[in-house]
Order: sequence, then C-alpha cells, then structure tokens
Amino acid sequence: MTHRVDIESFHPHELEFITFGESGQGPRVLITAGIHGGEATGIWAARKLEQWLPTQALKGQVTVLPVANPAAFRKLTRTSPFDELDLNRIFPGKPEGSPSLVVASRIWEQAKQADFIVDLHCCGLFGSDYTLALWEEFGFAKDLAGQIDIPVVIQSGGTRSQLFVEACHAGIPAVVIELAGGQLGAGGGILDRHSGENAFTAVTNLLRRLGVAPGGAPAIKPSFFGRLQEVHSLRAALWSTAVAPGARVQEGQLLGDLDGERLFAPVTGVATSVRGDSYVFPGYTVAMVGPLVEG
Repeated sequence: MTHRVDIESFHPHELEFITFGESGQGPRVLITAGIHGGEATGIWAARKLEQWLPTQALKGQVTVLPVANPAAFRKLTRTSPFDELDLNRIFPGKPEGSPSLVVASRIWEQAKQADFIVDLHCCGLFGSDYTLALWEEFGFAKDLAGQIDIPVVIQSGGTRSQLFVEACHAGIPAVVIELAGGQLGAGGGILDRHSGENAFTAVTNLLRRLGVAPGGAPAIKPSFFGRLQEVHSLRAALWSTAVAPGARVQEGQLLGDLDGERLFAPVTGVATSVRGDSYVFPGYTVAMVGPLVEG
C-alpha cells in the first residue's frame, strides 16, 4: 500500500509573480525580494506593496516577486538547501540544471520583459539603508538610483551573475536597495520595520516619478559614493563603536575602539555598516565605509 502525504502547503516551491496594471500603457517595473531567503525586510516591504498596488490607478505594469527563493526562505538562509547555490550569483541561470539554476532562469525570463528592476535585499543587522547601483558604468542606472528615496547610493563592485548586474549589462535599468535586517549568524529572517517602511516609501514614490502610479513625489537629491571599503579588526578584542550605521564620517574620524586601539575612517564618506559593541577576532569586519564622490 502506498500512502502519500502532501507537504507542499508548508514547504512551497513555486515562484509567485503578482502582476498589477496592464502592459502597453506605460513602463513595466519588476520588484523582487527574497533572493536570499533570510533577508526578511525586503520580503516584508514587497508584501506591503502587494496590498498598496491594487488601490492605485496604474499607467503601466508592476510585477512583484516577494519571495524569489522559496526554498531558502523556508530555511531562512542565503542559499537553497537543495543545491547550496547563491541565487544571486548564477543569473541568468539555466532552464535545465539544479533547482537554483532553474529558478534563476525563470526569474530572468520575467526580468528581460521589464523596463526597470528594483531588487530588495538586506545588508545585515549592523547595516543602514542604501541603494546599490552600477552608477559609474551606466547612466541609466544612475538615473534610476537618483529617483529612489534613499539618500545614499553606493557604487557596486559589479560582480557578474547578480540579477541587477546582468540586467544592466542587458540594457535594463536595475538597482538593489539594501536594507537593515536579515542575517544573524547562521540564521536569518530578522525584520527591521523602519527600513521596510523606507523601502515601501522609496518604491511607491519611484513608481510615481516613473508615471506608473498617480500622484506626485517630493524632490530628492541622493549623494553618490564609491565602492565600500572594509575596516577590519587585526586582533582579538572587545570592539566599542563610536558612530552609528549610516553616519557621515570624515577621513581620520574615530570609528571605534579595540581595547585601547582606535580605528579611524579611511576616507570621507558614509559608514553604511558599523558593528555593534561586541567581541571580535582577527579579520572581523567592524565597519564598511563608502567614499563620497558626488553630493
């Protein structure tokens, strides 16, 4: 006798693309979240967009993919338990291959139809909100980042096979919004509601500026920064921070103290991430600083 048990209800493995509006009437915008399964803040913001979009008279089409990596989300980890691949390092994927490669391929088919892409991520519990863009290489990426209500835009390192990087190389304006929250050690799923609200406001105002959603949006002028520079601990010590994540810093400004050894900002810019007071060991990243370029 064969006895089958349905596990699909609590172990989903489908991609849920939710589309609002009509194509041919305006821009097509793709909003993705949850490419890394433990990055809860972006998923929460995407779910909130799902509730808001049906109330708007859209001129164009918005597609939301709130959980791009269901298997990793079920485990609240960065990679899929099926093949341990990082989904955001394998785009455009393969239509035949391991589960993550197939998922990347399915998402890429949707991405190729978009006029704009915004990918929501988390930069950790010690991070602050910023837009990540290939703004130095692609003018259209800089234009898109400049319409997002996040005051800090960071130049990406440009690692290939990320969704937004491959989209830009294919001529599609795409950016990442990095939000506080996400990972805590090996686990994830930590939500920062304040950052989630920031993301929701940023995306809804972007849709207004693109003419997709009705209404006006306030004028903004974000500042543009270069690639992030890491500040590391060189020894085992108790780290005590002197600045908060997101703080603007001057070159040489005190970032924190390692049991009497003081660490300083390597450049004038923004400290997108600053580790909270904690014990650290050699090689630990205690801060990330982006050098100011414009703004």
